[in-house]
Amino acid sequence: MKPNLFDYATSELSQDAFLCWLLAWAHPDNLSVNSLLHRTGTAFLQALYVKAGRQAPEVIKSLEITKQNGSIDVLCIVNAETAIIIEDKTATSQHSGQLERYKNHILSKGYSVENIIPIYMKTGNQSDFSDVIKSGYFIFKRNDLLQILEPALAESNNNAGDIFADFTAYLRRIEDAVQSYATTPPADWTWHAWEGFFTKIQEQLNDGNWDYVPNPSGGFLGYWWCFLGDSDCEQYLQLEQEKLCFKISVADQARRAELRDFWHNKIMQGAAGFPLTVKRPNRLGHGAYMTVAVLDNDYRITDDKGLLDFPKTISVIRSAEAVLKKCVEQN
Repeated sequence: MKPNLFDYATSELSQDAFLCWLLAWAHPDNLSVNSLLHRTGTAFLQALYVKAGRQAPEVIKSLEITKQNGSIDVLCIVNAETAIIIEDKTATSQHSGQLERYKNHILSKGYSVENIIPIYMKTGNQSDFSDVIKSGYFIFKRNDLLQILEPALAESNNNAGDIFADFTAYLRRIEDAVQSYATTPPADWTWHAWEGFFTKIQEQLNDGNWDYVPNPSGGFLGYWWCFLGDSDCEQYLQLEQEKLCFKISVADQARRAELRDFWHNKIMQGAAGFPLTVKRPNRLGHGAYMTVAVLDNDYRITDDKGLLDFPKTISVIRSAEAVLKKCVEQN
């Protein structure tokens, strides 16, 4: 396999450099240098405007592109009037109010809100973008980039240069790994495949979030949704990779054992009559978050080829929701 630069240049700083490089090609002076890269850089710049619901300028007179200006990953000043902020994320997510700080930094330079385009560039996978949206940023995902880069690479007959080709191939490999949950037997899923699967479930259910959950055994990728109950005792469902769990959260330490046993019995009885087999977990915990029942087998249903049958899998998940809702309603 041909070595790929971005298998080694994996940091966000390396990706920042590529984004700066691609934006620089949008300058009119670069049309005569390489017309394909100029058109692609221009398409990228225009896509940032479109993502923000803005009209890109018909003529690019000037581009000023900097890294780490006020700690902003990529700052692109277009025609000396519009500031495009790009917060670039690969595997990490936003933190510590950084998104608001970056906008305030540009506002302090005299730019109006109308002339600031804040972009949250995410080439890895992320479940929850609510804080990003709340901060007024527009989300530009891996597929948004691929829709610009791959047609250009094809037009060049794979001759757009190693940097361009390597970055495009690197993103495509991530995307293929994320989507591999649909083409790989569930027993062989990678971490990326689990992320793709949980993202698909999130789209289907329109509820819940997923993330890495650390524990002494090394942790797992979890998905939680269907929150019911109240602040005294909240009931919800959680997927711990291949395991479907009925969970409760109890803040009052003195009541945890009582409520744990109550909801264990409630779920075991409530599952009768549903197409699910529910059992006691191997261990009943005593912390703030406790598993009170688990599905007896893997909730993922496969077809005759051994691949995921997504509609039937969703049917199992919906049945678990129905059990929990019935138990809560009858409480």
